[in-house]
Amino acid sequence: MSIAQSKVSLREIFRVAIPVSLQALVTSSLSFVDIYMVASLGEASVAAVGLVSKIYFIMILMLVGFTGAVSLLVAQYWGAQRKRDVNALLTVGLIWSLAITIPLLLIGLLFSPVLAAWLSPNADITNLTGQYWQWTAPFALLTGTSMVLATTQRATDDAFWPMVASITALLSNTLMNYLVLFGPFEALHVGMPGVAMATNLSRLLEVGLLAFVLIRHLKPVFHWQRTMFWRVWRHGRLLVAHETLWSSGIFTFFVIYSHMGENELAAMSLLSPIDSIMIDLFIGFGIAASILVGQRLGRSQFEEAWSLSQYMLIRFPAAAFLVGVVLACVAPLIVPMFTTVSEEVRRHLLYAWWVYSLALALRIHNVIAVLGVLRAGGDNNFVMRTEIVSIWFLTVPLAAVAGLIIGLPLWMVVTVTMLEEAGKVGWFQWRIRKRLWLKNLTLQEDH
Repeated sequence: MSIAQSKVSLREIFRVAIPVSLQALVTSSLSFVDIYMVASLGEASVAAVGLVSKIYFIMILMLVGFTGAVSLLVAQYWGAQRKRDVNALLTVGLIWSLAITIPLLLIGLLFSPVLAAWLSPNADITNLTGQYWQWTAPFALLTGTSMVLATTQRATDDAFWPMVASITALLSNTLMNYLVLFGPFEALHVGMPGVAMATNLSRLLEVGLLAFVLIRHLKPVFHWQRTMFWRVWRHGRLLVAHETLWSSGIFTFFVIYSHMGENELAAMSLLSPIDSIMIDLFIGFGIAASILVGQRLGRSQFEEAWSLSQYMLIRFPAAAFLVGVVLACVAPLIVPMFTTVSEEVRRHLLYAWWVYSLALALRIHNVIAVLGVLRAGGDNNFVMRTEIVSIWFLTVPLAAVAGLIIGLPLWMVVTVTMLEEAGKVGWFQWRIRKRLWLKNLTLQEDH
């Protein structure tokens, strides 16, 4: 498949993809630095931060459902040069964000110590998880707002400034974490409460910067459109259901790891930001596909959209395979850096890292297939059904049996969680080749 057939240049793909991937990569890299610093507080602290991060992972993926709906509609309306509808989508996106994050804020503030008791049999991990979840409760509200602002900015052809805002905020988070854990002022060495404070303040900074750049770029006029509110709901409800069910499955894996043992949970908590780095190297190409394919669908340029989708589904998973091999090779050089955890944790980390690296190409294919192709054409129902069956009826039960009943080692349990990715490659290819996703949603919505 030639890039010329899609009438889009590699420069245009990279113009969208590189800032998004760079922003995500910086996020994951700084998260890696953060978890490395938190490791100095002990394995229980690492495990607690890992569990809370997966709780917020569910929340963020719920928000991705609605922001994904906003993004695909904004991309198509922006492609159709209908700025008033773009402004309406920004307004209802913020409203939906508040509807999700305000209840989560209250749950974190009021009920987190009670809920944390269900997540681990280890009392130390449970106590630290409840406290850290409560301290970081404002993170939910701030994250929802930042996601809507950044999504709208990217879908209207400006991926650079959201990247700058995010990197600035993340650098401040890393700096504050350093100050409260290792900095020159001993009075600031407050441990986990300081880490939580840094998380909240850095996200607040990001919201302020994103609001500033969006006002300069879009000059939004916020107004209410009831019809647009329900359009986001119609497209977003399936995305929210899909992302919530999928992310809850990922969270369930971590609960399984926690019941396998403290060392297993600590290893997977350390691996989580490393895994994010692997995915984030290519996530920008999924976002780029979503935006560029969506804009062509909004102009009813179906053959261009098809050619572009095929190009990205072939080239970038192939690149991911090569990157995965390199990451597997460098793992033995990086894992020994975690000197503050036990040898057993490092061994678990190394083996799981190898599994994730070698499965990277499969995962990137599925990211682009879902995010950049099927969702761009509104084929959300198929994606949701696929994810529900694959993760809840197959992978979660198999992982629970493997880890908790048979007692397989961690790397084999992780391998079980990766098996669904191989099956979904063929399944998504079958669906994409049926071309049911080649739809102009702006015309369908207007009739």
